[in-house]
Amino acid sequence: MANMSVPVDGRRQFSATEVMLGNYSLGRPLMAGVEPIGGDRYVVSGSWPAPKAATGFSGATVASGMSPAPDRPMTPGRAIWPNLP
Repeated sequence: MANMSVPVDGRRQFSATEVMLGNYSLGRPLMAGVEPIGGDRYVVSGSWPAPKAATGFSGATVASGMSPAPDRPMTPGRAIWPNLP
């Protein structure tokens, strides 16, 4: 079991206390709008997991064969919009 990998759930998770206080302050039923995901953790109903944001520089991207774009001659149109094909 030492090599077990667990998927990361990117949704914002709340405890039962947070859900009840938030719903009470809005005048809603205490456990409205959430679904349990295990233990004392809840997520907003219908929310989708968000992808984990990339952080930092990845040397693997450079090593994967990405090369800089070839130099193109500067035209009047490219001077205004440099990303034109």
